[in-house]
Amino acid sequence: MSLNDDSWAFEEQARTRSPSLHAKIAKRNTTQSKFLSLPPEIRFNIYALCLINPLPIIVWSAAKSSYWYRTGMPAWADEPRASTIMDLALGLLRCSRGIATDAAHIFYHKNTFCFVGDHEYYFIITWLDRIGKHNRDLLSSLEIEIFPPERTWQMPDGTRLSREVDVINPAIETIISFFGRPRGTVKVKLVLNLGFRTVPGVDSQCVSFSMDLPNLIEKWRCDYTRGNMTIVWRGEAEDDWFADMQALIEHQGWEILPGDDAERPWLTYTRDWVKGCGHLPLVNFMLKRKQLTGPLTAAEPVWNPLKRARYEDQSLDLTSCEFSTEL
Repeated sequence: MSLNDDSWAFEEQARTRSPSLHAKIAKRNTTQSKFLSLPPEIRFNIYALCLINPLPIIVWSAAKSSYWYRTGMPAWADEPRASTIMDLALGLLRCSRGIATDAAHIFYHKNTFCFVGDHEYYFIITWLDRIGKHNRDLLSSLEIEIFPPERTWQMPDGTRLSREVDVINPAIETIISFFGRPRGTVKVKLVLNLGFRTVPGVDSQCVSFSMDLPNLIEKWRCDYTRGNMTIVWRGEAEDDWFADMQALIEHQGWEILPGDDAERPWLTYTRDWVKGCGHLPLVNFMLKRKQLTGPLTAAEPVWNPLKRARYEDQSLDLTSCEFSTEL
């Protein structure tokens, strides 16, 4: 289902019908509807069978097209994936106000909604906005495939840097701010799926990912959600590599949680791809950012020799830069 599909807003439309129409429908249902005459626990069991998917519901799964990479101009190529909602009875979200409200509670509260691929965070904002505040407050589980932030050599005022710094997308703060809820309401779990052998704060041969984004996300979680959101980072790596890096991971401010063995073939990076490369046995890991203490400070800029050819401005003397011993 695409973001342009109004199905996500069915229940919101049903709740906003005119009072007079709702009164007529409610009166008719109390006398004629055999379904509504069933005990509530039976009705909710029926809703669960019709509206809960055992796998995450993929809201977004497109990838950047080759045109994007060649020109830098936005262009998306839809990846063919088996729909995760084809077997769900979403028509229940278009029924009377009572049925639509009950069905929406099951659909949004009991399912996990997933964003994978080369997404832009603004699409997540669009979806959260379109489903409405009532449905958004029912969400309890989200998964977002997250990638290392883009990096830059130039500050907004035009000042050139000798090394790279992370560029944090402000849309991420907006996403977390959507879940500002009163204490005691529905708690939401946000899982951020990392790429292979990717741990923020720990450099590897695959990628360099500073602690700037995890630190900001933890601060935004504390500022906006009043403790009603749990954020965990899920990753995958070779067993030996993770064991060697465990002390460094904890030193960077991570709490290591028990992982799970559940495969996630819908992610951009999959087990089959890793095993096909001949890597050692793999381990799934879960991380949680420890409580922040003291003021936040940005990570030190790093030198990335792999991108040297991309910067052709002669005003930036790259030959005078020293290589970081951390890379």
